Amino acid sequence: MTFADLAPWAYLVTAVTFVLGLKGLTSPKTAVLGNRIAAAGMLLAVLFTFVVQGTANLPLILAGIAVGTVAGLWGARAVKMTAMPQMVALFNGAGGGAAALVSTLEYLREQDHGDPSAGIVVAIILGLVIGAVSFSGSLIAFGKLQGIVTPRAFAYTGQNIVTGALA
Repeated sequence: MTFADLAPWAYLVTAVTFVLGLKGLTSPKTAVLGNRIAAAGMLLAVLFTFVVQGTANLPLILAGIAVGTVAGLWGARAVKMTAMPQMVALFNGAGGGAAALVSTLEYLREQDHGDPSAGIVVAIILGLVIGAVSFSGSLIAFGKLQGIVTPRAFAYTGQNIVTGALA
């Protein structure tokens, strides 16, 4: 049995650790343990991904890890606890933006290999839409929490027509 054969099981364990980690975050008493459980699951997923997929772009991967580490350490030290909701909104928005970009690049990659199947196109569109909504919604949430965006609704004449046309 190879690591590639064990990968689905490792990813299942990772999913379970994420759920347990989120459950741990529901109480201040269990938050530290929840964070550690989720971090252990992420480490497992990253290690299995490196072993199974290889590390063809190792310098780029290490650069991304370095940038993320610096940003995370800075955020942990510099951001006040009262500003945590804003930071969480920005992190969530970054994840949504990344999902939208990955979906876009995946669509372009699939186009290079011929016509993608309907299932792949649906998955790409869902990733793009959900990522874009998460990105824009998180930026609006950040703006409202920071006091940059006013909490009253922004409406204009013909708004439903514009929204329908965009959809």
